[in-house]
Amino acid sequence: MIQEFYQDLLNNCSQSKNVFYTYYDQKHTYQDLYQGMCRINSYLTGLNQKKIVVIGEKSLGSYSAIYSILFTNNIWVPISSGLPDERVASILELLMPDVILYEDQLSKEVQSYADRNKIKTNKIDDILCQNEVKDFSLPTFSSDDWAYIMFTSGSTGVPKGVPMTHKNYINFIHNALEILPIEKGEVFSDYHDFGFDISIFYLFCAPLTESSIAPILKKAERMLPLNHMQKNNISIWSSVPSMVSSMQRYRPDEKQNNNLKVMFICGEPFSLDILKYCYDCLGVKHVYNFYGLTETGVENFYHPCTEGDVERFNKHGFVPIGKTLPGNEAKIASDKELLLSGCQITPGYLDGSGQERFEEYDGVRWYHTGDIVEIHDDYYFCKGRKDAQVKIGGYRVELMDIEVNVRQHEAVKEAICFLDEEGQNKKIICAVEFIKGVDSLNFKELKVLLKSKIPEYMVPKNFIVLDQFPVNNNGKIDRKAVKSNYQNKK
Repeated sequence: MIQEFYQDLLNNCSQSKNVFYTYYDQKHTYQDLYQGMCRINSYLTGLNQKKIVVIGEKSLGSYSAIYSILFTNNIWVPISSGLPDERVASILELLMPDVILYEDQLSKEVQSYADRNKIKTNKIDDILCQNEVKDFSLPTFSSDDWAYIMFTSGSTGVPKGVPMTHKNYINFIHNALEILPIEKGEVFSDYHDFGFDISIFYLFCAPLTESSIAPILKKAERMLPLNHMQKNNISIWSSVPSMVSSMQRYRPDEKQNNNLKVMFICGEPFSLDILKYCYDCLGVKHVYNFYGLTETGVENFYHPCTEGDVERFNKHGFVPIGKTLPGNEAKIASDKELLLSGCQITPGYLDGSGQERFEEYDGVRWYHTGDIVEIHDDYYFCKGRKDAQVKIGGYRVELMDIEVNVRQHEAVKEAICFLDEEGQNKKIICAVEFIKGVDSLNFKELKVLLKSKIPEYMVPKNFIVLDQFPVNNNGKIDRKAVKSNYQNKK
């Protein structure tokens, strides 16, 4: 299965006449992509299962480097060029890469690290200009060989390296192509950093269907992707819900002309008001909610949405994560934590840490996701992070439960709750963002409303108003920044 997967991928990259890369009037064909791949293949001659860092954004050369690394059975490690030097340094110290490829230039700190450790560094454009063209002869892939390593935030402040084998991620790609109504010649959005594993979806589903990838190159486009989506004729959208919300916030009630056919939503709780916007204003026929973690091979659950879900799941406030994808198994622990097993689970963290997240029951290896889930009518619902549980007056409280109820107020667009632990008494604080056109809210009345829905100990003590919630590099709402904003203004 793995050998066939890479052969099919290589055949399309080398033989397709379609456009691969599209950014407004800038177009590059699969032949352009493949020429670059062959030159990088020449550069990688003799390397196998080596850790190769690619520091860059969304140039054609970066895409060529990614595919070349994988086709030569080396290990792709994406690092965004926008990361702080200190963060990059901590990743490199943990990784100990063999090669660093980059787009523009390396910072002094990174170049110094590479020089001290005798790590080979090269600018991608120099390879594309100087190296000869060398066609690919695929090696024999082992299912347990590492394909890529992605880094996630660690609780200690040090990034955690998560290796994925060929077997781990390819199962997800097969599932996605089986489930989603994707045809040849689509245009996939590329709205997130390569280091966010949503990138795996379009990096492989696009060439396997001889489709185009349309990246975002400017920060303003990421903040408001509506024009990019329309001008580049995106047909297959993939993003976190917050990115859809940014369009909804800008034009909440206007129908938007577009070419969207499929929306692949993941990475955050998918609220029903955003789902309604997808149907009412974007007119999308096929909306899917996916759930997964970096450690579990991109996505493990999916739910094909319908317009009726808005009313059907109204009491939950969010779209369910649905049911498991083939090749995955799930069970719920006594404390409601979701455990996952199957062929997509990572072999383990890069430095051997986090072993407590893996546990064996009856000969089956399970991964503790840290997410709280509940089952209603055979559908799984994610209720938030286990570490988002707080204790107030001896009661265990799920902050997401409060947020769902606050968000049901007609004036509230978004709500984020957190715990203020300063002083003698713990307090639940709720940050809110109003819908467009609303600039005030009677919070006393909101508290009365909440007391009719949730226990009094769950009602936030104070509310703060933000014009717009901050988002992180992956486009998700930055909960830590929301809390920091509150603490800095106290």
